[in-house]
Amino acid sequence: MIRGGCVMAASNSTRPVGVPARGPLFINGFHRSGTTVMACAVTDAVGGITTTVGVLARSIPSLDSFLKALDAGPADRGVDRLPVTPQTAEEYGFLLHHLTGKRALYGHPGGVPLLREHIASLAAEAPDATIVLKNPWEVGHEARLLADYPDAHIILLRRRLADIERSIDRALPRASTSAYLRALDGDSVRLEALLASRWRRPLWRWVLRMALRGRAFRLAASVRRLPPDRVALLSYDELRSDPAAGAAWAAHLIDPQALAQAFARHAFAEHDGAAPASLVQRALDRRWARAWAQVRAAQARAGILAGPAGPVSPASRAAT
Repeated sequence: MIRGGCVMAASNSTRPVGVPARGPLFINGFHRSGTTVMACAVTDAVGGITTTVGVLARSIPSLDSFLKALDAGPADRGVDRLPVTPQTAEEYGFLLHHLTGKRALYGHPGGVPLLREHIASLAAEAPDATIVLKNPWEVGHEARLLADYPDAHIILLRRRLADIERSIDRALPRASTSAYLRALDGDSVRLEALLASRWRRPLWRWVLRMALRGRAFRLAASVRRLPPDRVALLSYDELRSDPAAGAAWAAHLIDPQALAQAFARHAFAEHDGAAPASLVQRALDRRWARAWAQVRAAQARAGILAGPAGPVSPASRAAT
């Protein structure tokens, strides 16, 4: 199971009381929006199993070699300072990239069957555990995920756009020189060359921002069309401010108290305040917030959840 620091210990295949058996639970959110912390917290809260560095190393020889050389000194993930061990939680998109050349599930025809094989492999290790999966490249593909995996549920995570963009700007230089990411993905060599260019670097960062903002705009529309009983819309900022209140919006999928406690254990310390936001960033944040509020209100009207004042527990949902 996942424990502090997003590191996974041996599974005991025991599901906590109040958490029903279910199919895979996807954690969707943009890069640097808190998906690593959320995947760790959810896996911890449900007594689940997730993709780890050690699991990926079975299929990626360069990563396997990197892990065997860790005795020479510690390493972190590059994009952040999370220590790398075989038990560190990681994105399944790296497995897809190694096998298909594409990080997104729907970027290659073989993506869906490969992910089904990966899910089956994790299930074989812990038959009674909920499988938790995260890959930021799947944001916007929620409807297809739910159609292709009929027993799956999705937790969608949002964060202030200015904070996401600041985090990306800080992560890129570290990622470009990361030995871990070079072993995991290989593309950090190209990233290092790109960031070394005085004219390509600002242009590429501008392209990344525009792409992120466009996807955020579209996501605010697409979430309204998702089946409300199969999704939970959470906010990283709400969870940071009040874990119990923020976790209550996932009460139809997870024991909210267990999630709040797990999030508090795994959340990284915040050393900076909120990043200054532009007019565009604030407008997109408001659009996101409205979409989240509308879906949550629809879930409350349908009796799927009651919100922070009185969340519907997974156990009571299973009994009806």
